[in-house]
Amino acid sequence: MSGGLSVTNVVEHAFCPRFTYFQLVLGIEQREGKRGTVLAGRTFHSRHSTTNKSYKIKRLNGVKLTEILLYSKEYMFSGKIDEAIEASDEILIIERKYSDYVVVGPTMKTQLGLLAILAEENFGKKVKRAVIVFDKTKRVEIPVKITKNIKQLALSVLQKTRDVLSSGLIPPSKFDNRCLNCCYRKICPPCTSKRQQSIEGSANLT
Repeated sequence: MSGGLSVTNVVEHAFCPRFTYFQLVLGIEQREGKRGTVLAGRTFHSRHSTTNKSYKIKRLNGVKLTEILLYSKEYMFSGKIDEAIEASDEILIIERKYSDYVVVGPTMKTQLGLLAILAEENFGKKVKRAVIVFDKTKRVEIPVKITKNIKQLALSVLQKTRDVLSSGLIPPSKFDNRCLNCCYRKICPPCTSKRQQSIEGSANLT
């Protein structure tokens, strides 16, 4: 499995390393396909990839590319670029999110870094920038410079994902707001211990 990781696998590890353990080490599927937000997000991506294929964000010149499956022989991982613009001297990645605007943090940077590595290796052109489009209640376009640090971050998370697969050990984590709607919350130790504390606390009040 360590040679067959996908961008999605690594991004999920960036979000929470326990995803790697439960899904790829123990083989427990996420079971999130029926969640409303997940279905809406998939419909959102499908609409943009299958309709108006010639539509491009204004001010971006070049050839629009969609649904590109790529593999990195150098780093041994695969991924799909949903949308990009190929110019004469660069590839510009467009990543659409069915959500309201949030700060572009390590998880999104990991995704963009991996996609940039895939594009540069397969197209032989630099990826200098990307655009993240948040398009739920209000459309917001956020330009992101693809720096060396972003690509190094992505490769670091890729290696950490492989480390969990190699060791087979559950990685450290902590309970926070991400855990509230996580599909693994019923079996994840930080979540189960937190829930048990809540139950015990309620019992002490009665």
